[in-house]
Amino acid sequence: MSNTLKLEVVTPERPVLSEQVSEVQFPTATEGYYGILPGHTPVMAPVGDGLLHFVKDGQKHWLTVFGGFAEVGPDHVTILARASETADAIDVDRAEAARKRAADRLAQAKEDLDMDRARAALQRAMERLEAAKNSGAGRPA
Repeated sequence: MSNTLKLEVVTPERPVLSEQVSEVQFPTATEGYYGILPGHTPVMAPVGDGLLHFVKDGQKHWLTVFGGFAEVGPDHVTILARASETADAIDVDRAEAARKRAADRLAQAKEDLDMDRARAALQRAMERLEAAKNSGAGRPA
């Protein structure tokens, strides 16, 4: 049995990542985080919003995932995400501005404000900032 597995992350717009990795953790929509190692039992799981991390060549890497489905097999993990970004694709200034806007909206809540949407926007911005911080990334090339 191999000591790596193929990780693929795809959105409707584009492939995000395709790497041989030794470990994957991703958020599920219902059961917290799944940790996947080579040889894992096959499973399908709904993907939640949050940070996915993987280990490649002993280094931990981060990316965001927002909804979708995961197919796990003994030698692969395929994430079909609604949206996803690698840490190096995240513009930290833009994510911080989005976080501030969402936080301000929630602080100054008005009757016509969609609170769930504002909370989701705040959470997405915070996930992006966390991914960039964990990877030491921040601005697109």
